[in-house]
Amino acid sequence: MRSVIFWRLGIVVILFDLMSVGLAEILADEKPPLPLPKVEAESLGKIVNPMKTFESEQHPVISYAPVTTPCTKPVLTSAKSVYPTRTREVVNAKAEEPVVEREPELRDSGVPEPLPLGGKESPPVEKPIPTRAEVVTPEPVAVPLAEASPSESPTAPQAITPSPESPAAAPQAKASPSANPPAAETLTPIPEADLSGPVPLEVVSFKGVTPNVSTIEDVEKAWGSPKEIYRRNDLMTQLYSVEPFDQVEVSYHKEKVSAIVVRFSRALPADKVARQLGLSIIRPVLVSNDMGEILGQVYPERGVLLAFEPSLMKSVPSKKVTHVILEPIEAEAFVLRAETDLSTRYEPCLKDLEVALKLNPDSARANWLAARVLAAMEQFRKARAAGAEAVRLEPDNPRYRLTQAEILGQMGRVGEALVEVHKALETSQELPHVQARALCLLGDLTASGPKPDYRQALAYHTQALKAADRAADNPHPAIRVAAKEVLVDAHLGAAHDIAWGEWKEKEKAIRRWVDRAIRFADDLAQNEGGSVDQQFRVYARALAAVVNVPQGIDPQPWIEEAVRTGRQRIDAAADPLRKAQCQWDLGLALYDAVQIYQTNSEPDSAFKYGQSAVTYLKAGYERKQKPESAYLLGRLYFRMGAICALTDEDHAAAVAWFDKATPLLMKSLHTENVPSDLGRRGETFVSMAVSYWESGQQKKAQELTDRGIKLMRQAVQKGTLPRTALAVPYSNLASMHRRQGAAEDAEKFQQMAARAKETKVK
Repeated sequence: MRSVIFWRLGIVVILFDLMSVGLAEILADEKPPLPLPKVEAESLGKIVNPMKTFESEQHPVISYAPVTTPCTKPVLTSAKSVYPTRTREVVNAKAEEPVVEREPELRDSGVPEPLPLGGKESPPVEKPIPTRAEVVTPEPVAVPLAEASPSESPTAPQAITPSPESPAAAPQAKASPSANPPAAETLTPIPEADLSGPVPLEVVSFKGVTPNVSTIEDVEKAWGSPKEIYRRNDLMTQLYSVEPFDQVEVSYHKEKVSAIVVRFSRALPADKVARQLGLSIIRPVLVSNDMGEILGQVYPERGVLLAFEPSLMKSVPSKKVTHVILEPIEAEAFVLRAETDLSTRYEPCLKDLEVALKLNPDSARANWLAARVLAAMEQFRKARAAGAEAVRLEPDNPRYRLTQAEILGQMGRVGEALVEVHKALETSQELPHVQARALCLLGDLTASGPKPDYRQALAYHTQALKAADRAADNPHPAIRVAAKEVLVDAHLGAAHDIAWGEWKEKEKAIRRWVDRAIRFADDLAQNEGGSVDQQFRVYARALAAVVNVPQGIDPQPWIEEAVRTGRQRIDAAADPLRKAQCQWDLGLALYDAVQIYQTNSEPDSAFKYGQSAVTYLKAGYERKQKPESAYLLGRLYFRMGAICALTDEDHAAAVAWFDKATPLLMKSLHTENVPSDLGRRGETFVSMAVSYWESGQQKKAQELTDRGIKLMRQAVQKGTLPRTALAVPYSNLASMHRRQGAAEDAEKFQQMAARAKETKVK
């Protein structure tokens, strides 16, 4: 074996002849403001809480939902490439969703109900493997590979030709006396490889010929004159017999080898071929066509593709190799593997995309996928930059604009997000599944922000249902799955709009919308190879809706299903960052359960689920360490302490929770992605101060009250809090100073409290 540095690409090229040795051996053997404890009306001598009751709290975040669509040009596709139903599964998120046949209309109840869809509901279909890109099926010619340019990044392997025994195979070579079959030999045992750690990029060569390096002259010098020559456009293919293989095809582009195809006399087990070729140290990715049929598997770090013989079941590969394709190392294979890992392995996904962008900096798809995985990791600024680059490179691609809109929505930049969605709507007129996703996202954004319009949001979600219904029976797996995902999300979006909007008889309507979302999610899991992510999403978002309508809906079944599916996601997560995100998602769902039971005056149930929520949110926060995550965990700690103070008047227990809440709430102040609810934050500090005072920690109580007043005054100046709200904290400070013998200070604060009250009278 000898190696030479291919300086232009910065790739080590390994030249070896194990094809002729190893394979011959195989052939021989084969929400609203947060609440606080309810208190009596304040008096001059009593410390009181500024909040009256526990209110439902919404933490809206635009859900990062998939846009499962096929590529418009031939690109490798993964057999696993079902777009993740939640590269970011945040519980109280506003997501994209499913389809209804007509505009929402007010019935006798005053609330629109889900109507039967035009498409058949949950039709029993053969379980396909949805893909996001397409692989071109070759014509019956001897050119098995797509064109590859040495100056431009050539496309990855696209065409898998039939095995030599097939009538449609490449033209048979004339008999050659030198083309003798290899003698049977015993396989040499090869130890299992270690898949951990980085793998260097090494182009595979065969018998002294290397893709993108060797020229026609080099090949003919090494192998002699070809038996046959075929041409198509500017692509030329030569047919050779190279012992022990009777049929070896070499394709050229601009005088250089663009691909080598080595055909076997019979199909061989893929694992044995991979071991003999030294590919076991590389994690391969399956390649499929746009109908979900698995064609082979590619090894990105080597530029090797193992082509499988056809399988009886299109979604289950035969794992029998008919021929091997050697090509230059290119970006597309890394993009494909990253796309496969998008919802399950964040760090490996990012590493593959980094390699892809080094090989092809102008890959819009690589930038798009990077934006999605970075958003899933809550690195929103980096995600926004990658998304913007994808849009710059392909401004007319509606999927890229929708991803950018989702990221902007998660960052709270609703106005900018709406601009991107409207541009996506303009460029997706011929793509009903993308139109549906855009309308669904439009509904999510309309229901978020400082001035949500739930009635208009419901109208958008209903339009999304109509658009998705038209594509729900599409024979193309990627389009069909994308449409069904919208059917789930749009029903959930409608349930959210009803729950948080002004409607009559909400309870009945919400249950019906959620029930239909559950049926569509089950269909995705049973008939489309969907993951548990979609099912968890349904129950988590259902709880987020019920937070604002606790009466009349029993949340227990949805809580149990959220816990069941949430734990499945956690157990299945191999990537540490993915695991942390799944823990966080389940914690947020349980946080909503806490809110529901608090509002229903069921403190025992609220505290029980709060303890579980703390476990999961804390585990997720240890990995996330984001200010916005600190805010939500701090709010949960505050709620737990408030339950102790309100239910049992156990201020010592309350202070133990508040000690955990205070630093987290302080850490999250003045951050871009945290709600600017200064008034509620201020009231929170004032309320916690009550328990500190009752526990004998007077200094801490005064500090928290002062801090709370400062925030509340800022909210008053911004017009988000009435001035009368300052009366309680000023009165509390007056009582604190009076009890400490500071009569002058007490009188000053008492006068300030009186002036704040007078504002209401005026």
